[in-house]
Amino acid sequence: MKKNSFDIYSYAMESGILNMDDVEEAVNKRRKAELLEKHPYSIWQGKDGRWRTHIADETMDSGRKLVVKSTKEALHASIFAYYENQDEARKSASITLNDLYPRWLKYKELHSEASTYITRINSDWKTYYLDTDIINIPIRNLDKLTLDVWAHSLIKDYNMTKTNYYNVTVILRQTLDYAVDLNIVDANAFRLIKVNTKLFRKQKKKPSETQVFSKEEYESFHKFAWEDYNNRVKVYELAPLALLFQFQTGLRLGELCTLRYEDLEAPDYIHVQRMLRRDTNEVVEHTKSSDGDRQVYLSDLAKRIISAAGERQKELEAESDGYIFSINGLPLTERSVADLYTKYCKRLDMIQKSSHKSRKTFISQLIDGHVNINTIREMVGHADERTTLGNYCFDRSTESEKGRLIENALSF
Repeated sequence: MKKNSFDIYSYAMESGILNMDDVEEAVNKRRKAELLEKHPYSIWQGKDGRWRTHIADETMDSGRKLVVKSTKEALHASIFAYYENQDEARKSASITLNDLYPRWLKYKELHSEASTYITRINSDWKTYYLDTDIINIPIRNLDKLTLDVWAHSLIKDYNMTKTNYYNVTVILRQTLDYAVDLNIVDANAFRLIKVNTKLFRKQKKKPSETQVFSKEEYESFHKFAWEDYNNRVKVYELAPLALLFQFQTGLRLGELCTLRYEDLEAPDYIHVQRMLRRDTNEVVEHTKSSDGDRQVYLSDLAKRIISAAGERQKELEAESDGYIFSINGLPLTERSVADLYTKYCKRLDMIQKSSHKSRKTFISQLIDGHVNINTIREMVGHADERTTLGNYCFDRSTESEKGRLIENALSF
């Protein structure tokens, strides 16, 4: 039976007839011989014994530059280096955003603490970049005018808010910074763009009633969760307790599901130090950011919830593997808690509010209770107070309560 070339090559490599290093050396030798054959200038030895040739150089009046080396081998090495640099320059001249984005993304992943951030970047790439002309233009040709037109078109075409725009353009801005680091371009032209801020859509803060749970809604959720726990609704197991615990601690859902008994490092605090990755559903031993690794105060109710979870695990002789809300040795799934929010919202015939709204409710409650803002920021794992106040602070009062509070404030 006749073997093909690949089979013969594989056999030769496996049996030691061919050595990869020898093959590579032969290929390089052949390539260098071809370069010398194509070299358009003479190579000669001068009377002083040194070797000479010319290479192209547009900066010289003659269009070429003399190269002098003490040995023929050294001159050949200079010729090879020149053509290799020319190849690299040609590649750099044609590289596009589409070529560089995957390399930049890998670099970004190495330096990013948050997997959700990388997921959002990938989503933005597919939505705002993937089918556009700009990603196929050589990066060296992305001048200020081209980028200015693209930026203003982006804002208008997608009716963007200022936040939308700066989140989406992170990709272009930082990929071009990366191109500067790789010496593909000398400067990032996108940094010179000044957008007309009047074009941004004004972003109204969402109504409080859609962002947090009212006192009545919270009380109903509290009642439903204890009922499901006490009635041993098997499909949910310890998820009702996890839901209650989230209202008491403001944890992110991925942090909540991975809490372990060993995290109870002090009587009144629990150490939040890991989370579930949403893309892979695996436990990672770090939080969303460095600020996310924190100690969270445990209220009396939060402690009761942990005790209730432990009692149920003992009753069931469950294998928890140390997870507070597990009965099967695996962390509680985010879905099991999220489904309870959906179920309870439907039961109350109210607009759907996700688990993230309980986090906003927790923060708003603490602010209403005059807890120091820096204490709140640390408890919820925010890097700065602006995030806490700007995105998580909502009024939970009813209209009548608001009126009464204002009247009291204005009375003398």
